[in-house]
Amino acid sequence: MKVYMAPCGVGLGHITRCEPIARELSKHRVEVVFSTYGDGVGYAERMKLKTVMTVPIYIRVRRDGSVDFKQTATRSGLSLGVRTFIRQVLAEIRNLKAFKPNLVFSDSRASTLIAARLLRIPTILMLNQYKVNIIRKPSARRISLGDRAFFFIANTSWVFFRTLLQGVWSLSDQVLIPDFPPPYTVSLGNLAIPERYRRKVKLVGPVVTASPSKISHSATEIREKHGLDSVKPLVYVAISGPKVERRFLAHLMEGEIRKEAYNCLFVMSRGEASGTEDPTKHGELVTFDWLEEEFQYEILKACNLVVSRAGHGMIMKAMTFGKPMILVPIPDHTEQYGNAERVERLGLAKILDQSEVKSNRLRTIINDVLASKDASAIGHKISLFAEQLNTVNEVSGLILSRIGNLEGSPRWTSQPEGARLSVDLPRPTSTMKLCPKTTPAHAEGRATSQ
Repeated sequence: MKVYMAPCGVGLGHITRCEPIARELSKHRVEVVFSTYGDGVGYAERMKLKTVMTVPIYIRVRRDGSVDFKQTATRSGLSLGVRTFIRQVLAEIRNLKAFKPNLVFSDSRASTLIAARLLRIPTILMLNQYKVNIIRKPSARRISLGDRAFFFIANTSWVFFRTLLQGVWSLSDQVLIPDFPPPYTVSLGNLAIPERYRRKVKLVGPVVTASPSKISHSATEIREKHGLDSVKPLVYVAISGPKVERRFLAHLMEGEIRKEAYNCLFVMSRGEASGTEDPTKHGELVTFDWLEEEFQYEILKACNLVVSRAGHGMIMKAMTFGKPMILVPIPDHTEQYGNAERVERLGLAKILDQSEVKSNRLRTIINDVLASKDASAIGHKISLFAEQLNTVNEVSGLILSRIGNLEGSPRWTSQPEGARLSVDLPRPTSTMKLCPKTTPAHAEGRATSQ
């Protein structure tokens, strides 16, 4: 049996949640090949995954990591963007014909779904952003009349492209949402799925392969094991995202932490999959280019606070371990601001604008979150909830069941130990009512769930 796994290559969140599913499938003698590009390729090489590279599709960003929609439109353009997408579809068709999979598993890749549909190969789609939004206007600067006109036209046109993209998602035989069940669903604002498609959508839980109870060492033992101070609060700075965005934030955080005294111990991962695992120490800061999965989960168990971008994958890990968060969304990145505001409503996070990282605001917000008993209590409650989940086994079971049906062999009839049945997607309004009301003071246009 063969599965063609196609994660989006922008950042590492998509491929890192596909990889444990592939590992589980390999235990059942399923051959898996990955198709990805960009950041995903570096991770695949590090993990020695069988991989074919495909045509990359990128979003233009500024030096500070903020999304540059105007440059994306003017330099890539509609015609060039469409041509690049068609090239990616054609590349996927060639790869699929060569590999001849029984099933295609796409993580947020529209081109792979179209290619599989044209070749009549069954598909499963995993994504946490069904409805993709763009900003109304840049948040950090005044814009000219011409730029206002540009963003008006862009937002008007995007309604059409967003509807078209949702139609592509609907081509999949099944759609899996790797998020917490209610009342803790994070990507709720991006899951406005038309009623006619909801029958094929399942919310299966976060793809996180560890939890506090699965790590035998206590927090104190983990600190001693890695030579970390056992008295000061431990702050895990988890830098993630595409290369430009993560390197800019890593530089900001390192500079700020080094020049101030926080009375905390900081462990930072720069998120460089091609880097080393050797630590660099400077005062209260211990920096790694990369943390392997086991080490990262140990740090998550031992730490008191997580500081990170507002990517869905890192939020899922921090919530699984019940850790309060300070989230620094990529400027003008609608999905990340939506994620951050949702977790803030849950009472487990505070949002820090990237522009405020250089100020005393960082010290203040770290102290506030560390002192918050409410955030710790909410985190503990969510962590206990997460202990009941086993998403990797569940998703692999769904794949095996689908392949079994195709080959005429017995279905996957029993859930693995620790797994749970997937649940239907919640209605956005019902979950939002379960959360405390807050009014985040963020500029208009950074995030929208409309």
